[in-house]
Amino acid sequence: MKNSSLISRYFFPSVKDKEFNKWANITLEAALNFLHNRDGQKLHAEISPNEISNFFRTIEIPERGENIPTVLKETIEKIVKNSVRVSHPNYIGHMTGATPNFLLLCDIIISALNQNVVKIETALSATYVEWQTLCWLHNLIYNKEKSFYNHILNNSDIAVGNYCSGGTVGNLTALVTARNILFPNIHKIGIYEAFKKADCTRAVLLVSQRGHYSIKKTAAIMGIGEQNVITIPCDIFTNKINVPELENTIQKLLHEKTKIISIIGVAGTTETGNIDDLKKLSQICTKHKIWFHVDAAWGGALLLSSKHKKRLEGIENADSVVIDGHKFLYLTMSHGAVLFKNEHSLDTIRHTAKYIIRESSVDLGRTTIEGSRRFDSLKLWFCFKAIGRQGYQTLIDKAIENAFLLSQMAESHQSFEATNKPETSILTYRYLPKSLKIQIKIIYDIWNLKNKDKLEKIKIHFPKIKNNFDLVIRQLNLFLNEININIQKKQRKDGKSFVSRTTLESIWKSQEIVVLRAVPFHPLTNQETFTEILTEQEILGDFFFNNEKENFFKKTPDAFCLFNDF
Repeated sequence: MKNSSLISRYFFPSVKDKEFNKWANITLEAALNFLHNRDGQKLHAEISPNEISNFFRTIEIPERGENIPTVLKETIEKIVKNSVRVSHPNYIGHMTGATPNFLLLCDIIISALNQNVVKIETALSATYVEWQTLCWLHNLIYNKEKSFYNHILNNSDIAVGNYCSGGTVGNLTALVTARNILFPNIHKIGIYEAFKKADCTRAVLLVSQRGHYSIKKTAAIMGIGEQNVITIPCDIFTNKINVPELENTIQKLLHEKTKIISIIGVAGTTETGNIDDLKKLSQICTKHKIWFHVDAAWGGALLLSSKHKKRLEGIENADSVVIDGHKFLYLTMSHGAVLFKNEHSLDTIRHTAKYIIRESSVDLGRTTIEGSRRFDSLKLWFCFKAIGRQGYQTLIDKAIENAFLLSQMAESHQSFEATNKPETSILTYRYLPKSLKIQIKIIYDIWNLKNKDKLEKIKIHFPKIKNNFDLVIRQLNLFLNEININIQKKQRKDGKSFVSRTTLESIWKSQEIVVLRAVPFHPLTNQETFTEILTEQEILGDFFFNNEKENFFKKTPDAFCLFNDF
């Protein structure tokens, strides 16, 4: 294709509308076919990842361009048809899911405008949309007076937060800010000099063992090292940070003259969706003058629900908060925000340049870690305008009801047990052979007893394994772990529905259990969906159990007595 032809055909305003509309129609039809799954395809591709990778093995850049319909056809056949149908009601395995249909229109506008919100010279109205929506989120968390936000809007000297690509960059921004406030000028003089001035050899972050992996990434990037992320145990089943253990750790660190950069409260853990006692954590931070950061990437959306926002009590005392729009706010990828209680906190990472983000400008890039960014705030602005607070409340309440419904169905089912108490829209549970379900409750009761009482109970219920009860239970859990892994893998491969899996600590000391993890926040997911998924999982679980039970009993014959029907 000649240069003149290329320019006139592909760059506005020279492009012919009729030809472009033809391309747009092909694209929209492919997108809607994918979203509606009109071909009845699996949730994951029909072919394997290895087969898909074969489509993309050519390492040379194409020498000559092809016409758009040809490229679109290849895109649809190789990419669209081999993508994950995260918008399907049966896809309940991750925090990426359904989005409102009108966000397709938003993404078209965002791409067409191509605003770069690092600076106002490439983002006029986008700058003010971002400012406004950041104030909306800040008000949702901190509920300050109207005069406060009137002062913030259009004020180039202060900022209440940033948009970013997601929770990872949000956490990084908040914790770098906390570090810079604790160690003034560290961003200029470096860690060595800053620690020396503060008479300090170590700085740490404190978070529960359910904390997101981005906290360790942040520590590595900040230069304090992953080993200085101190994880505090959680209470089993509630998955909340153990507060007495946290307080003991703080006392020990203060005695060692270690600096605590931040205590991080988790408002919706990635694995289980549970929420730390944010009120208690805020009191501890106030007492010791420690920066209180809340990772509410998932659970921050509960603030829009009058019924469930009380679960986040204490978040209003946080120095910084992260919320992801592309999770529980139903936005398309990617959308994250980090908010700060104090409008001057971000001054510690403020930077300028001669050609953009000048000191006197209103350029948003002056207080962001990221440079060039898309106009993704439009998606939240549009959703708040189109759905409203009440609409969001309906979506969130329905999603949480779904999690409680699935929890009840799993707990009352003959072949499952719930392994966490839902607070948001995440549930973990695991398959148990029906012949073990009744016995497992007895086993739990025995395990929690003290040694003498424990032995007596074992003699009554399981006399054949009184001397090696602990070993048998360990082997049993390993066996159940394999079954649950196989269920999850096979269900994904079959492609009718999808849940993820994870590994959690259990009441059995030093024994982790594999659990199935459901995130049923899709508005169209319902009881019928759960019945189908549990039925499929039970059939798979029974198949794997029946196939492997003989080998298991050969290896662990004493476990035989734990099963009701044997």
